Parts: sequence; C-alpha cells; structure tokens
Amino acid sequence: RRYWICAFCVNQHASICGGFGGEPPPGTEEFRRWNSSRQDTVSGELHSLCCCEQPKVFNDTPEQCELNKFDDMMALLQQSVPGFSQLVAVDPGFDTFTRLWCIAELVQAYLSDIPQNVCILSDDVFDMDSRDLGIYTKLAGLSISVCSASRAEDKVALFARIPCVEEFDAQLQAVIFGERGLLHKRLVGFDALHAAARSAYRVLQASSRIPEG
Repeated sequence: RRYWICAFCVNQHASICGGFGGEPPPGTEEFRRWNSSRQDTVSGELHSLCCCEQPKVFNDTPEQCELNKFDDMMALLQQSVPGFSQLVAVDPGFDTFTRLWCIAELVQAYLSDIPQNVCILSDDVFDMDSRDLGIYTKLAGLSISVCSASRAEDKVALFARIPCVEEFDAQLQAVIFGERGLLHKRLVGFDALHAAARSAYRVLQASSRIPEG
C-alpha cells in the first residue's frame, strides 16, 4: 500500500523548517499547545530548527505556497488513484479533531465522497459502562471556532474558505456521528445522552446540505 502523508510529501524546507510559528500569548491554551509542539515528547528538549537556505513560501504568495492546496491534492488523488481512501489516525486524547487542518481535510473528504477509515488506540473510551464520557462530550461539542492551528496565518486562510461556521460545524458532526460518520458504528447506545442529542440536532441540520450515501 502507498500513503500520502502531508508532513512528508509537502516540502517542509520551503515553509516551516526554520521556526515554530508565532508565539501565542503566554498563559493561554494556544500557548500551551504551541509550546508542547516545540518539545520532544520523550526528552522534553526543544526540537532543533533547520538552518537551510531554502527560500520560504507562505500564504502571502498563494500560487507558489504548498501549504494551501490540500483540497486540490485530495481531488487529484481521488481522480488518479484507484481505490483512494482517507485513513484517520487518532491520538489517545482525540486531539486530532481539534486541529484545523485535520478537520478541514475530514470534511473535504466527506463532501467529496472519499471513503474514510479511522484508526484509534482503543474502543474502551466509547464503552457505555464507562464513567468517563469526556471524549464523547468533547466530540459532540466540537466547533471549528475553537480549533487550533500552529500558524495564525493558516487559521485565517482556512476560515476564509468557510462561508458559514454553523454549517461547517454541522458538517463536522455528520463526519463524526452521521450515517457515514467515522465513529458511527462505535457509538451505538450513546444517543440517550444529552451530548448525543446535541450532536443529533447538528447532524439533522446538516442532512439537508450533505448527501448521505
């Protein structure tokens, strides 16, 4: 099998290899995430920066920039690669669903009818007998307005693609909980919960806008 992984396939030396992005205000959740991303998860040491002399191309030159073409790349792969699908590898804390780039690609794949598969560490977090419903309520309350990106410019660029935040949020809930949703089969029984009712309402809002296969 062959996989397209943006971190490997996009030329990092032409973009972000020389820095960690702008520093968010200290004491904020954005700062915590930014600071954590700079550190080795095992040693805690700061990652080394690249000192290459490759010219950097960012959002201010959109034609040459490699960071802003995920939707075009997904469309090209869908058209040219037989059996192309999207594999979503989810971290234990399900923070994948709080990253702007990730959810933008999830919704794009869903709307493009690209088959989606999800890989999670364990189904135990969705056990109806579990007393910890934190992951479920986290997913049920997702909104792109509170999701994060490493670079403020990326957040601005992505929001510029979204004409209606409420509609996008409804689409995101359909991606996760809908009939074709990533976690639909893993969440049987949770519809009795208040959080699920909220999700169902969002999915209902999206049903008139998104064709269900």
